[in-house]
Amino acid sequence: MQKSDFDQLMERYVTGQVSEQERKKIEAWLDVMKTEDNTDLELSDEDEARIFQKLTSSQATVDDVVALRPKRKVGLDRWMLRVAASLVIVSLVSYTVWYFTATPENRLEVVSKNGVEKIILNDGSLVWMHDESKVMYYEKQSDGARYATFEGEALFEVVKDASHPFIVQCGDVKVKVLGTSFSIKTNPEQIELTVLSGKVNLSSSANTEGIDVLPQEKVIYKSNGEFEKLSTNEQEIASITENTDYNMQFTNNRMDDVIKRIESKFNVSVKLSDKHIRDCQITADFTDQSLEKSLQLITEVLDVTYSIKENTVTITGTGCK
Repeated sequence: MQKSDFDQLMERYVTGQVSEQERKKIEAWLDVMKTEDNTDLELSDEDEARIFQKLTSSQATVDDVVALRPKRKVGLDRWMLRVAASLVIVSLVSYTVWYFTATPENRLEVVSKNGVEKIILNDGSLVWMHDESKVMYYEKQSDGARYATFEGEALFEVVKDASHPFIVQCGDVKVKVLGTSFSIKTNPEQIELTVLSGKVNLSSSANTEGIDVLPQEKVIYKSNGEFEKLSTNEQEIASITENTDYNMQFTNNRMDDVIKRIESKFNVSVKLSDKHIRDCQITADFTDQSLEKSLQLITEVLDVTYSIKENTVTITGTGCK
């Protein structure tokens, strides 16, 4: 079903892609809808068109929007569910708490407490979180959506998926990627993002177009709403990847060592059909690669095939014999 202009506007609001003026008017209107006795109201197409015009008009004030009321009765609860077909809106002035159509039982929040901790998201992406960092995501997201909220410091390794951008919301800043690795550090004064591979777009409510960040670059978003782009160096990158399994480059390493690193990084168990495969030597770079891609690279070097069932990888073949 094609979404109306009004529905699309509300989704842009949820993903932080509306102007500051639009955001204020939308939140004022939603506050009125929530505080009044609107349990049996529903927006007609005429209502939506009228309210959409006021919400997006540069001439309309917040007071003009607050005065708007739906004209016919039937179930605001059903309307709210339809507007948030992929995301359920909890309207707060800062809108830093976001929800999806997944049930609360599927919503996971992880807070790191002991050094650098690794979590694996439902799409296979990895997050290496530092002390007192927090990420919220869903085990199951509709239509393949990939979305998380984050605060603290972490290194993200995002699985490539051109059809479904990966979005991380950090307060007012939205991080959008297709498949890349980057680190992010947030605090009340600023947000700092460094790209290790791929391309990342940073945007905010005041700058919806955002700024693109490439490898060896970092951007600092300050509390005044400005983006500052800087270059990075090898020492900074080494500090970012310290205590993680990010670097997966091997030069004449025994497969036994490679297997242990793969098991540690991806939380899997690797079984071999022939124990001699462990003695094969391999030179390859699996850095910033998914489990599946890493295994594919192994099949290009050794005479083996692989299969994955749940958390078990089985490698079959003669290897280097």
